[in-house]
Amino acid sequence: MKLGRFIVDTHVHSQRHAAGKALKGSTDFKDLGHAMHQIEAYDNSPRLIYDMNCYGVDMCVIEPAFGMTNKTNLEQVKKYPERFVANCNAKEYQDRCAAGEEEWTIDGAIAELARLLDTKQFVGVGEGMPISGGGMGGTTFTDEQTLVKNMMKMMDLGRQYHIPVRYHAGTPGGYAISYHGFPSTYNPLWVHTLAVAYPDVPIILEHAGIEGGWWEWFYEQALHVAASHKNIYLETGRYWTELYYKALNDPSVGAEKLIWGTDWGASLPVYSQINRYPPGYTRQDLKQGIPRHQVDIWGWSLKQIQRLDINQDDMNLILGGNAVRLYNLRTPGGLTRMFKFVD
Repeated sequence: MKLGRFIVDTHVHSQRHAAGKALKGSTDFKDLGHAMHQIEAYDNSPRLIYDMNCYGVDMCVIEPAFGMTNKTNLEQVKKYPERFVANCNAKEYQDRCAAGEEEWTIDGAIAELARLLDTKQFVGVGEGMPISGGGMGGTTFTDEQTLVKNMMKMMDLGRQYHIPVRYHAGTPGGYAISYHGFPSTYNPLWVHTLAVAYPDVPIILEHAGIEGGWWEWFYEQALHVAASHKNIYLETGRYWTELYYKALNDPSVGAEKLIWGTDWGASLPVYSQINRYPPGYTRQDLKQGIPRHQVDIWGWSLKQIQRLDINQDDMNLILGGNAVRLYNLRTPGGLTRMFKFVD
């Protein structure tokens, strides 16, 4: 039996890197973090479709990141229009800047995103937002005030195009990224400022503090933000079961603010530590190095949700209903009133 009426993963990478040549035999995640920006990605949709059929996932919001292209994602959407919708990023602009053809500016990145959104082929922007022109290994700016101003320009774009803004607040681990490095920042608390300034723009905290590791410090900060503002959503696909309950029991958060998004395709391994808390979590093990297979994140993530003893209408919101509302997604046969109404 499926866990929900209409299951949507809101954070999927349907492309994959053939990184072997670029890594030259290295199994170090730090080397992979640098190489991903420099190598081309290939269409990984056959594996994705297989997993969708295997686990009953109805639709995916696919995102380009780290060398993945908008073009390939659009080809996948056209091939599977009932299964995929796509976010876009300023990939082509970033490539021109990296090649020295242009100097990166936030205005240039925003203009590129506006051009893509004007095509009406994308439902949003992601992964993360263009806070800087640097990659994971560093950032163009050291001035935090400038970074916040750049985020607010992204919020302006979200307001203009009526799309949610994705704020990458995870803790990937292993890549040796800087505190602020495109598309990530380790500071979820800045979202307080964005939410106050833009109460009409939905903000999705990607990973919501839990991405790679078992530390709950950033998770607590993400909950602090979500409980303070009506327009904040928490992406929970890498939560273990116990983390869901704290969000569900908070009267200012609840099921209506949780969306399932797993980062499928990123291939962060699931580390097991039997009879400890938590018994399993996603983590890039620096000693073991880069996995060579497609990590099965859906099997683990859905198992965490299956353990929740909650009513099915709330389960349906987490697994799909909130995503349908945020992204105005198509539902099977145009059926309406499948999900509990949320004010």
